[in-house]
Amino acid sequence: MARWIPIMASIGLVSLMVIPAPGIWGLLIGVACSLAILVSTLLWLLDQFATRMAQAWERQARRRRRKMHAGSGMIRKAGTPSTPAATEPLRPSPIQDQVRTAALRRQAGSQEPFRVR
Repeated sequence: MARWIPIMASIGLVSLMVIPAPGIWGLLIGVACSLAILVSTLLWLLDQFATRMAQAWERQARRRRRKMHAGSGMIRKAGTPSTPAATEPLRPSPIQDQVRTAALRRQAGSQEPFRVR
């Protein structure tokens, strides 16, 4: 229905030019038709502007959604993890170190009782 308003107003203005209405009636009909055309044109322009803004907003939202993925925040592993045994020998615990020192002292005997090589 809103589509027909500017068309009917244009027909009214053209017919007012062809068949002039006398006095105040012609003035009222002409003003009503002109206002109908202006208001419908402004609403059409507003609708076009709102549609373009909504499409631009949707495009930006689509771009933002495309950048996100399921693994965001996850760190990608670079190859296989290296084991500590492959890079350096395991350190003995303090008790294991004392046992080893005592065994070396027993082997050394009386040669060097206080020094272990």
